[in-house]
Amino acid sequence: MRIDGDAADAINQSKNDFYDKYEYLKPECEKSWLEKAKEWIDSACEWCKDLWNKIIDFDFFNFIGKLIHSEGFRNFVTFAVGIFYQIGGVWLIKKIAELGTIAAVFVRKHPILSSYIPGLNVVADMTTGFFSLTLGADMDDDGIYHMRPDCLQQYAHYTTGYDDVFRAAVNKASGGEITVDAHQSQIFWVDLDGDKSKDEGEEFIIWSWKGDYMNLGAGAETGIYQVKDGEIDEYGNYIMENGEYSYLYAEVNREYSVDMTLELYHDSNGDGIFSDDEQLYKHEPDELQWWITGFDPLVQNVKAEDLQAVTTIDFFELWRKQRYNVRFFQRI
Repeated sequence: MRIDGDAADAINQSKNDFYDKYEYLKPECEKSWLEKAKEWIDSACEWCKDLWNKIIDFDFFNFIGKLIHSEGFRNFVTFAVGIFYQIGGVWLIKKIAELGTIAAVFVRKHPILSSYIPGLNVVADMTTGFFSLTLGADMDDDGIYHMRPDCLQQYAHYTTGYDDVFRAAVNKASGGEITVDAHQSQIFWVDLDGDKSKDEGEEFIIWSWKGDYMNLGAGAETGIYQVKDGEIDEYGNYIMENGEYSYLYAEVNREYSVDMTLELYHDSNGDGIFSDDEQLYKHEPDELQWWITGFDPLVQNVKAEDLQAVTTIDFFELWRKQRYNVRFFQRI
């Protein structure tokens, strides 16, 4: 009996060693409840992972962009903002942002003195905290807000649908004035695979904006996006429809971030000359950018034509890090 027991132990050990090596061959009747539970959890995790990949592949934001890229949706936004404008809501949010920024700048420059003014630090923290939480924007010492490269907007990418809604909203909020201007400044392609030919996913577009951003005040921005859906002709021109930009969906890819600077000038006296003393800011971040921005809540109710935005982009870092061949289709 001892010999039979030893033989049984040896067989069981060999069987266990075999199943440890070839776990997928183990029959259900041999599995413990812990092993079955682990398999169920692994299966559930795999299902969740597969579902998430399907959601990502669905291009949710592309779908939303096409949905709002319509005259009907623009009319709805215009109507809603018009009501908000009529009841004084636009004036209120602008004034709150302006006064809050004044408080934040004062606290930043005079920390000791501001500690003797009741409630000032609270107002300053609430203002900067609001813009940081909702927009991913940090305020500099002069009261200018800049979006961080890791802000949540990167996950929404870019569609012309966003521009449609945004321009309809801010222009209506200004009483019908054209206060925001969007400009397609450059289309180029990057030879990602090194085959010296333009392939799908290698087209990039640079968009720039300037104008009055409601409670954010006078501002400007420039972003670099990887084109995923839209029509661009063989010369790199973004196809127009009836004088308006056709639909475009472009993704944010921070791997292609570069050195960028941004300056904004305001022609406050209306002479059409943008002099150095009319410069609102010059933003020169140390961190690489895919989207560079600057907004001044202390300068409100401006027109796009009275602003001059100057963006510089240095592609050297892209070449140095990636060794990609950057080829420009078109210069505007």
